[in-house]
Amino acid sequence: MHIVFLIFLILASSSPPIANAYCFFTPKWKLYVLNSIPADTIVTHVRSKDDDLGKHIIPSNGYYYWSFCDTIDRSTHFDGEFWWGRKYQCLEVFSKLARWKCDRFGFSVEYCFWLVRPDGFYISSINISFPDPVWTFVKSWVDVENPIFCSYRS
Repeated sequence: MHIVFLIFLILASSSPPIANAYCFFTPKWKLYVLNSIPADTIVTHVRSKDDDLGKHIIPSNGYYYWSFCDTIDRSTHFDGEFWWGRKYQCLEVFSKLARWKCDRFGFSVEYCFWLVRPDGFYISSINISFPDPVWTFVKSWVDVENPIFCSYRS
């Protein structure tokens, strides 16, 4: 019996994090990137070590969303690159910061929201109108002439 349970744990922890099914032993995470730049689109490219979610164009007042199961050791990590006109930024969209800001402990589904504004990027565990103290400023945009490209951790 213990061997069967051990095999199940190994398979559950080694499966890819992108999932629409029920997550065993870890919460299911739902991440949203919300475009709050008036009358303009942004482009985002989200990826992890195991999954490249591709580039997505997010219209003004639109969003991009994905969900996944975290690994048992809580090592799931996603980077996001963002372009807006001549502006650029690279963020860890899911890492220790996102867990710290968004984890509500004990919920089977955890939510994390990234708000993209002309002045930069904000994170929150709930989607509420801006400005509100639940939104935490994380990073500003940089000029495309001097981008700091994402270098994904292996």
